This record gives sequence, structure tokens and C-alpha cells, in this order.
Amino acid sequence: MRGVWVFLLLLPALAASFAAFTVEPAGDQVVDLATGVTTLPDGGRLVDAERGLELKAAYIEYREGAFVRAKKARLLQEKLRFEAGRLEYDVASETVVLEEGVRFSSPHLSGLEAPRGVLYLKDGVAVLEGGVKSASPAFEAERMVADTEKGLVLLLGAFRYQDPALGITLKGQGPDARLLLRFKEDGEVEAETEVPAEIYVRLAAYLGG
Repeated sequence: MRGVWVFLLLLPALAASFAAFTVEPAGDQVVDLATGVTTLPDGGRLVDAERGLELKAAYIEYREGAFVRAKKARLLQEKLRFEAGRLEYDVASETVVLEEGVRFSSPHLSGLEAPRGVLYLKDGVAVLEGGVKSASPAFEAERMVADTEKGLVLLLGAFRYQDPALGITLKGQGPDARLLLRFKEDGEVEAETEVPAEIYVRLAAYLGG
């Protein structure tokens, strides 16, 4: 069964609700009438043109109002890009779990990789864990919380950050180490070793465990 199907699913995008989107299968569609699950075994593309959201994957299955699962997935919204070996969106919690290798890029960050991550779409927050590495700006950290709306990145645990403006390297050791990066509109990055309490409490709340 080939073609383009349009349906409704309450799937929020980063800081926006993911309402109606178009499904473009790369091959067959398999609909299980008993469970309500639709599978695209050859993958395809899900697009919300109104909000500029796009999901491409080699394999997709979804149940309206419940979940979307994908393999070898790429999620795009405006200038944000997430790639993962496996992606699962849960409608009830409004989160996307990314596993089996995650890549993230934005106007502020490039070459960012981590083993796993979670996107809190309604809030525009991304959490990456398991050892995070970024090419530009260059840093490493055990965990990272990014506020994509406010241009903030909080590095947690042992970290290493190369300041492009000052030409120095900042390091932190131990589980309590932290560094806040503020990204300006002109591309400048400000690093703060003294993280304001209100920012730390708000962003750290997204960490599990």
C-alpha cells in the first residue's frame, strides 16, 4: 500500500504542539486493525509543514495518540537536527527517547555526539548522557542539558571545555562539577563556572536519577 496519508496525532515539537502531519511511506504500509499500529517497514517521512518539523527514518511504526517508534531516525525542526539509531516518542509524557548513538546540531553546536538522550519537546529541552562530545565549541562532559529556546547548555560531571575566545581550557572533576554555556546571537559563547541557582535547579530537574 503506497501513498500519502494525513492524520492527527498530538505530537509536540520542540516548544510547540505537533498536530496534523503528513506520512510519506518509502514503501509498504502495514496496518494492524486489532492494535491500531501502522508500520512502515521500509521507512519514510513524517512532516508537519506548518511547524517545520520533519522525521525521516529507515523504519517507522506508530499508533495514533500513543507513540511513534523509528530506527535510523533523523528529526529536524527549523535549524535543529537530531539523529539516532532508535527513536521512541511517548505521547502521554511528551518526550522522545533517543538511543543507539545520538547526534545533535544547531546554529550554536556542531558535531555533538552522545550514546543516548531525551527530548522534552514541549519545553524545548534536550538531555544527552553517557559521555557527551562536541566539536564546536569543543567540549566533553558526562551529561548535558540544553535549553534550545534560551541558548543555554549546562555541562554536568567531569567536563573539559576549550574557550574559543580566551584560548584556555576549563576542566571540572567529580560528579558535582558543572559549567554553564550561554550562546549569544552574535555567536559568542560565555562560560560560567558559577552557575546561577535558578538555572541549575530548572535544568537539573530534567535529569533522571
